[in-house]
Order: sequence, then structure tokens, then C-alpha cells
Amino acid sequence: MMNTFWLLFSAEWRHFRAAKGLVLLCALLLLTGLYGIYYGTTEIERQRQHLAALPELTRRNVEELKVKFPGPADAGEIGYYHSTYAVHHPNAWASLSLGQRDVNPYYVKLRLLGLQNQLYATDNTNPMKVLSGNFDLAFVLVYLFPLLIIALSFNLLSSEREEGILTLLLAQPVRSSVVVGAKLAFRLAVVLGLAWLLSVVGMLWAQVPLDSRVVTWLGLSTLYCLFWFGVALVVTALQRTSAFNAVTLLGVWLLLVVLVPSLLNLGVAAAHPVPQGIELTIKQREEIHAGWDRPKAQTMNRFFALYPQWRDTATIRERFVWRWYYAFQHLGDVAVAPQAAAYATGLQQRYDLVEQLNLLSPAINAQGSLNALAGTDLPTHLQFQRSATAYHDALRAFYYPYLFRQAEFSHHDYALEPTHTFTSQPELSTALRGLGKLLLSVALVYGLGFGLLRARPISPR
Repeated sequence: MMNTFWLLFSAEWRHFRAAKGLVLLCALLLLTGLYGIYYGTTEIERQRQHLAALPELTRRNVEELKVKFPGPADAGEIGYYHSTYAVHHPNAWASLSLGQRDVNPYYVKLRLLGLQNQLYATDNTNPMKVLSGNFDLAFVLVYLFPLLIIALSFNLLSSEREEGILTLLLAQPVRSSVVVGAKLAFRLAVVLGLAWLLSVVGMLWAQVPLDSRVVTWLGLSTLYCLFWFGVALVVTALQRTSAFNAVTLLGVWLLLVVLVPSLLNLGVAAAHPVPQGIELTIKQREEIHAGWDRPKAQTMNRFFALYPQWRDTATIRERFVWRWYYAFQHLGDVAVAPQAAAYATGLQQRYDLVEQLNLLSPAINAQGSLNALAGTDLPTHLQFQRSATAYHDALRAFYYPYLFRQAEFSHHDYALEPTHTFTSQPELSTALRGLGKLLLSVALVYGLGFGLLRARPISPR
């Protein structure tokens, strides 16, 4: 039996070499995958270079302030003109699955002013960039590899039936299951060989650490390819013409890769409407601008209710003092805190709902799992935003003693200012859940395919 299997397997190899179009298609996909790796690593390297330049920008800003204020200065002046950054460093895996790193900001420029308008200042993205999406290795694996599997498998048996070869083949002492198994095994070897080759090249190129994520990535890509071969097996088991198989498989690809994700996106957006960050920013600006017209005592009493430790500071009698200015800046943040929390919670709820429903589309599941593995998914971005918020709180805690105790800010105080850093961490639990869901999807399609073959044995005509 094994000799027959390998004989058929070898015959498939000879047929594959003779089919120049399929060889060219595999070569084209290999080149496309290499370009995806190049694009991803180049994009992450560009982001790293930007992040590496930020400390120098901060240093120049400090030098300019030292020239502008050669002696001890009012901390309010420093807080207004001094810029620092909350930075989101990528890990090496981000090069293989960019996720939301080129859509959401990977650093935030911060001053002592209100936080929310700074946090969402870059919330608007270029719609053309969103439309084109990321062309990284994960994109090639999730969206293009199924098309290669369809091209290799749509005529698994139908072409030989149409050419009359299947009748001669099944007339030999060989079981039909061995014929199907050898044909599927050869195509699986070609596709997985390409997927693993590209993955290994990508990992070496991106210099990822050799840990359990390597096995998880290979497991996700392998199960995803197995799923699409399972779909091809189900369509083959229907025993229709090559044209019917091709149209059906392309229809399934369109359904699972394009239509279901689009409908799911619309449904999730309707289930959890989220206000735009720009709306939150506008409301905060209105609140801050109104602060200029409110009585100072009213503003300060609201502020002291939140920070009673500064209540004993001197009563404001001047026309303008920085502590009053920063107090109503912060009250602007406080006024939109419920909207800011609803915005972040709404995004998380949308993500959680997609996680619950992504079993409907292995493409969404695979893409989300690879993003989670690379630390480029939405929860990671929300963690960065929370980290930036905590950093802004630390900046305020640093400057408030200078402002409310009216202490002078000297040159050596710049070195005492807190700094920020945040590095993406993989969401391994999400990736492993995705692995389990893909395993279930694979079991379902192969169970259906073998069930159809058992119910209706392969007919040579």
C-alpha cells in the first residue's frame, strides 16, 4: 500500500514539474512572501529609527529651554514649552505581522497640558493607507496562500475524470482513498514547504527569539493551510466538474476571507458603537476653553476636591498663574473621563466580540492570532494608551510640587523628570485560543469531507 502511495506521490511531482503555470505561481507566491517580509521588517525598522530619534529631540528641547531660561525658572513655563514622549517599542515579531502598528500611533508627544487631546491627536488615519492594509508575511499567509491551495486543488480528481484517466487508475488494484490521499499529501507538502520556508526566512530576517512563539506561529500557519485543504477535500467529495470546483472554492474564499469579515465588522460596530477620538478631543477643548471664563475660585475648588493635598496653597489673586492654568487643563480631562473610558471599553468590547465570533471565519481567527503573537493587536495598543496615561499622571505629580509650592525649576531638575517606555508583549493566551479554534475548524472540514467520500464513493465517471 505504501509503495502505491509513494508511486502516486512521485507521479504528482512529475505532473507538477510539467505544469509550468503552477510552478510559476508557486515562484510568484514565494517572491510575494519575501516582499511581505521585506515590507514588514522595513516598516518596523523605520518605526524603530523614529523612536530612537525621540530622546535626541527631547534633549534639544531641554537645551533650548536652558538657553531661553538661563537661570531658575517658573515650572509653569517649563511645563508649557517642554515636550517629552510616551513610546511604544515593537518586539521582533512585529515585523512578521504588523497588525495595527501602522494604523495607530506608536508614540505620543506629551506636554503638561490636558492629556486627551494629545492622546488622540493622531487618531485620524489616512483612509488610503487603511484601505491598502499591511503587506506583511501574515497577510501573504492568511489571504494569498488559500488562493494557491485553490489553484493546486480545484481539479484534484475532476481533471483526470474528464480526461478518462481516473477510470484506468481505479481499474488498478488501488483504493480511491489512497489516490486522494497521495494527491492531497503532495499538494500539502508543496504549500507547507513554501509556508515554512517563508516563516523561517522571516524569523531569521527579523531575528526573533527562538522560544515557544516559533512553534505557535508554525502551528497556526500549518493548521490554517490544512483547513483550506480540508475545504478542497469537501468540494472534491462532491465529484463535480473542474469548473464547478473552481467557482465553488473561490466562492468559499470570498465568503470566509472577504464577506464574513466585512459583515462581522458591521455587526460588531452596530453592537458596540464607539465615539470617535476626535469627538472626545473637541469636547475636552470646549471644556478647557470655558475654563478661561470661569471664576478662579470655582476652578480651584473643583481641583482641590480631587487633590486636597494642595488646598493649603496660596489663594490666587493674580490675573494669571500657572497652577490655575494647569488646574483647568486637568479638569478638562476629568470632564471627558467617562467618554474616554467608554471609548477604550467600547474598542475592547468590539475586540472581545470578534474573538467570540471568529470561529465563523478562520481567516479572521488566523490574522488575529498572528497579531496577538506579535503583540500588534488592539489590546496591546490599549495597554500602551493606559501606559501613556499613567506617564502623564507621573509628569503632573512631578511638576505639581513646583507649581503649588511655587518652587523654582533649575537646570538640574530636567534630569529628575520621569521618562516612559513600553514594549509590546505577545498575547500568548489569545494565540493559543486561536490555535484551538483552527484545530476545531480543521476537524470539522475533514470530518465533512471524509463523511461525503464514505457516503458516496468516488466514481470514475
